[in-house]
This record gives sequence, C-alpha cells and structure tokens, in this order.
Amino acid sequence: MKKFFIIFALICATINLPGQSPSDSIQIKKRLGPVFQQNGRNLTPNQLLNITKSNPEAYAEMKIANTNYITSLFFQLPGGFLIGYPIGTAIAGGNANWTLAAVGAGLLVVAIPLISGYNKHATNAVNIYNRGLRPTTTPSFSINLKFTANGAVVRISF
Repeated sequence: MKKFFIIFALICATINLPGQSPSDSIQIKKRLGPVFQQNGRNLTPNQLLNITKSNPEAYAEMKIANTNYITSLFFQLPGGFLIGYPIGTAIAGGNANWTLAAVGAGLLVVAIPLISGYNKHATNAVNIYNRGLRPTTTPSFSINLKFTANGAVVRISF
C-alpha cells in the first residue's frame, strides 16, 4: 500500500509538468515595414537567412531578399549622407550645395524598389518557413484510478 501511494504521488507531481519547447515559428509584425521576430527577439536579415537554411524553398527566397537588402544599402547610405551634408551645412550657416541633396534623393528613390523587394521576398520566405514547421503538440494522456477486488489499479493511457 505504501508503494501505491508513492507511485500515485509521483504521477500526480508530474502530471502538470509536460516538457514544452519554444515555438520555432517566426512572427511578422507590421510597422513601417515588416519586423520579423522569433521568441520575442527581432531578427536581422542575416539571422533570417541562417534560420531558413533548414527549408530549401524558404532559404532560396530569403537569399533573394538578402541580396535586395544589401544592394539597397549601397544606395541608402550614400543617399542619406548626400542629403544630410547640405542640410547640416545650411543649419551651421554655410553655403549648402543643394545639388548633392538632389543626387542623394535620387539614390534614395532607386533604393525604394529594392527595399520593397526585400520586404516582399522576406515575408514570403518566412511564410514558407512557418508552413514547413511541424506542429508541436503536448502529449495527451489520461490517468484512471480504479478499485478492484485485488486492490487499486492505476491505468495510464497515451
């Protein structure tokens, strides 16, 4: 009888402790552009590329997105500098060269379709990746305690 109560106490103690693994899915938050998060952490394009390596279709889509992202940086960074430098010169009281600002604006206009392509391909890659994940479910089981002529019986069904 003592063994029965010890076994019963152990079963009751572990009944509400199923192992849970964190979800591997990537969430898409809509802000100015899509923000990709996994387990509450924002992901960079390189992190997305590494995560999607396990799914070839999502990885191929993310490689296109990453190429668009890197290419857009080559237009965004100089464009922002060429716009900011004349504005800073004008604020400081100097003679601003507004032609540089116009060239910078042109570079930013070229970067817009690349950023849009990154957003589209990265969102598509994340959707493909999330569809390819296996659903994680907690195991279902039931415990029945029955009393028979020979004593108590504990039946665990999975």
